[in-house]
Amino acid sequence: MSSIKTGELLNFQDYSPEHNDRSARIEVEAVQSHQYNSAMSNPNYTYDEPKLPDDEPQAAPQSNHNFWTLEYYQKYFDVHTNEVVERIISSVVPQKVSRNYFDERIKGKPDLYGPIWISVTLIFTIAVSGNIASYLQHASQAVHWRYDFHLVSYAATAIFGYVWLVPVALWAALKWTVAPQGQDEIETQASPTPTMMSLFCLYGYSLSIYIPVAILWTIQVSWLQWLFVLMAALVSGAVLIFWLMPALKKSRYSLLLIGSIIGFHFLLAAGFMLYFFHVPSVHVAPTVQTVVTTVKP
Repeated sequence: MSSIKTGELLNFQDYSPEHNDRSARIEVEAVQSHQYNSAMSNPNYTYDEPKLPDDEPQAAPQSNHNFWTLEYYQKYFDVHTNEVVERIISSVVPQKVSRNYFDERIKGKPDLYGPIWISVTLIFTIAVSGNIASYLQHASQAVHWRYDFHLVSYAATAIFGYVWLVPVALWAALKWTVAPQGQDEIETQASPTPTMMSLFCLYGYSLSIYIPVAILWTIQVSWLQWLFVLMAALVSGAVLIFWLMPALKKSRYSLLLIGSIIGFHFLLAAGFMLYFFHVPSVHVAPTVQTVVTTVKP
């Protein structure tokens, strides 16, 4: 038997760093190759490319366009057809949607697509119906009737002036008369007053009731025309008050603002009827002047 030196067994053996790294790398590569071979032998194996962890989540790109550029207004025309139809129906029958529909759907996402098309449709409807009413009024008279093209410009001036100026005045009145709240608007993420664009949207949709009423105004019955005036003014005005009631309650002059909304709508409807469709209640007969001549003998 060969003698074993016990001194060598009790001494610690030193290995170089290269030896340690090489042995560890060989063991890791052997394990990875074994896993790769076992995975490739499986017919249902699908390779997924490893994804590097993102340091920071990418934020959505924010577009800050100037107020005077067309890109700024693109978001106000990004609306679906079903949303436009829903808002038209709710402007006539507000009970079809929830009471918070304005704050949830219109105030957060106002559009100008529906109001512009409603205003343009109403302009041509009033111009055509006004000329029809004028023709029916002069049908029994021996006069040559002519189409009045100026009714289009008159109707456009009245409608666009009403849709743009009255919401601006209401927005300013709410800003000045609503009492300040204790909480900050940035913390609550909700403004106590509606935005100017939401008021433009709301007033534009409120004019949809006047399109069928403008056709009915061609009926040459005076009391029936005034009945349509009251109906259109009350329906459209009630819709505005229904949606704006949470903001109107916060104003110090809520009753005055409610009366102004109804009053301006009544003046608009009465102005349409009196200027474009009015039937004179009394027809003045033309006076014939007789000339008497005396002949001296």
